[in-house]
Amino acid sequence: MSTRKRIAIIVPGLEISGGIATAANFLAEIVDQHPHYDLDLISLCMNSVEETSVMLSQPASWARGISVRNAIWRKKAIRHVGAHFCELEFQRYKPRRALSQILERCDLIQVISGSPAWANAVTSLGKPVVLHVATLAKVERETRDKNPASAKDWWRRAMTKITENLDDKALRNVDAIQVYNPWMMDYARKINADRDVLIEHAPPGIDDALFTPGLSKKPRPTPYILTVSRLDDPRKNIELLLDVYAKLPKKWHGKVDLVLAGQSEPTSAFWAHADMCGIREYVKFIEKPSIEELVSLYQGASVFTLSSNEEGLGLVLLEAMACGTPVISTKCGGPDGIISDGVDGFLVPIGDAEQMAQKCVTLFENDGLKVKMGKNARTTIEKRYSKMATSEIFIKTWETLLRNHPGT
Repeated sequence: MSTRKRIAIIVPGLEISGGIATAANFLAEIVDQHPHYDLDLISLCMNSVEETSVMLSQPASWARGISVRNAIWRKKAIRHVGAHFCELEFQRYKPRRALSQILERCDLIQVISGSPAWANAVTSLGKPVVLHVATLAKVERETRDKNPASAKDWWRRAMTKITENLDDKALRNVDAIQVYNPWMMDYARKINADRDVLIEHAPPGIDDALFTPGLSKKPRPTPYILTVSRLDDPRKNIELLLDVYAKLPKKWHGKVDLVLAGQSEPTSAFWAHADMCGIREYVKFIEKPSIEELVSLYQGASVFTLSSNEEGLGLVLLEAMACGTPVISTKCGGPDGIISDGVDGFLVPIGDAEQMAQKCVTLFENDGLKVKMGKNARTTIEKRYSKMATSEIFIKTWETLLRNHPGT
């Protein structure tokens, strides 16, 4: 009898780039490379318009039902599963027969998601479920939902309230919870105070052989402050970086650039703010950098900045640190548990352009500190966030659940 076990990795919107997709790829490679595991990689509908889903607005889809689409993602075979009435966000978190049938032959289900509610789709199948989660919907969407101004905004806010309850339900029903940051650890423990469940800090690992210190292969003519982000996402608060640059002493204007890299361009409001600050000529945008270009950007940066209002982890922060780049981040959740302030980076309050600007100047004017902080950042990655350091956490969890769960 075969001793191999099949692990299904469930991810919302797997083909959409972002930190969750990066974490999914990391875990999929652990399964693929393990001698006793086989992999099923499954993507779930996360949009209100979906060709594989049944849609309220398209009666023709009612008779067709949910479909499963096969695809290739990062050289891995995946199956994308739709949802019933996907315009309603909470419907995407529900079980469906098409998904249950795929999961019949698996021994363990690993869910990877930004917020916990996605695990509700699989917790009723009698399989052990591990939830790898970054944050809560109400925290992730706080900036977006704060000041609703339209019917669409109020609708989104209502969906967040429903999802908030589904987040808690999922956290109470999974067999193990893997979190990215200290505050999420505290929340998971609080909501499970009345039951025994495995809860652990388990950030995804960084490829420290790819993201490594070195001379940039594509050096830029001017030293630069770097940020890498979803530049049109209000949670990232990239306009703060314009205020940071504007608050630098005038002698630095033109001596350093502000370089932003991402999959999409900043909003028109961002560029208008740059014009208002009188610094647009110093702001450079790099669209859709390749992985090689991204590594070179990290390696060549004078400092990496993270301006977010909320981050479950901050994978781009880890990538920069792996490249030995000094980092400055707001205290926005995930980075609080990564950076030792003043040792391997700097932490500043959310929205504090003055302090972030001061820290930039400190690094600009102190090469010794910049080199030391960069080396310390690399050491942090090697000890706590490298693939080798983190993969064992996931394997031990799977082994424990497979050993203890009847029928696996």
